Amino acid sequence: MKFIHTADWHIGRKLQGVDLLLDQQFVLENLIADIKKDNIDFIIIAGDLYDRSVPSKEATILLQELLVELNIENKIPIFAISGNHDSRERLAVGEAWFSKHDFYLHTELKQAFNKIEYKDADIYLLPYFEPYEARAYFDDDSLTTHNSATKRVIDEIYKNIDETRINILVAHTFVAGGLETDSEREISVGTVENVAVEIFEKFDYVALGHLHNPNALNNEKIKYSGSPLVYSFSEAKNTKGYRLVDISKDNLNEEFIELKQKRKMHNVVADYSEIFSKEFQEKFNYKEDFFSMELSGLEGVTDPMPRIKEYYPNTLLLKSKTKKENSEKNYDKKEILTKSPLELIEGFYRDEIGEELSKKQRDTLVSIVKEVEADETN
Repeated sequence: MKFIHTADWHIGRKLQGVDLLLDQQFVLENLIADIKKDNIDFIIIAGDLYDRSVPSKEATILLQELLVELNIENKIPIFAISGNHDSRERLAVGEAWFSKHDFYLHTELKQAFNKIEYKDADIYLLPYFEPYEARAYFDDDSLTTHNSATKRVIDEIYKNIDETRINILVAHTFVAGGLETDSEREISVGTVENVAVEIFEKFDYVALGHLHNPNALNNEKIKYSGSPLVYSFSEAKNTKGYRLVDISKDNLNEEFIELKQKRKMHNVVADYSEIFSKEFQEKFNYKEDFFSMELSGLEGVTDPMPRIKEYYPNTLLLKSKTKKENSEKNYDKKEILTKSPLELIEGFYRDEIGEELSKKQRDTLVSIVKEVEADETN
């Protein structure tokens, strides 16, 4: 039995205010093209289909088009769950007729105990949930953490598990040992605590969502697919794609398939003067790709971003790279004690940015320092 494991589409996501909808459409259409070629039995989507609980009209339309193409036009069964970004109510609209087309979408904790029999497999769909939901469901006030709540849910599933069949769990959670990137921290809703990997040992395959790095967890049968798209500059070097899984009761083979990105992300560390050379530009698809730049040589340069964007239109972040001797400067404790708060801030700004505070910045700081000192004396 062969299936595709994907997750964390985050449709409607923006990067530093830039709409990524066309990038998402490009990547997910490539995913669908691969699905058509691979002759798979079904697809798993392990949560966070949308990026926010109230998605835009455009995001809603795109997701609907993708799901219709997969499920209605190509007759591919879908097993999906809601993640911590999805609105359960919005996703569940149409649930009554979804299952008639082999589209199984679980958004409530109570649904996790209703296994779905598909050929030789029993598939359990565990949507994202908070510990208070488990406390209410089991009437057990001791379930105060994600780990204790998840263990209780899985133990309940184990009571009726048929170990002669292929048992697959789909979940959206942070399994202990997983590695976060900036995009999970930036878009985190609530506190998703670690869940012990040992909890899932009786399943033949666990398809996880939530962490965007496909290599976030090193386990033979418990896997993150990662997101299909790069969602932060900290993920710039991560390979993005999905998992192609071939499973029987006695054997598991899976491989990670890379998806081509419409636009790449680059973390550039260089001198301001060199980024405008033809040789430097030719390293990148500089008119389309996204850039985060950390540049030296900005001393005395007023508002460098407009010129940078003439050459690299999608420069989203700019940081001044300070001289090494400044960045590693150690301050004597006695020196710190003899300086005023304003002098300390001025010195820090000078060392980090490489220039002096403007008059407006200094006046603002003077006002803030006076306000803080007044509060402390009251």
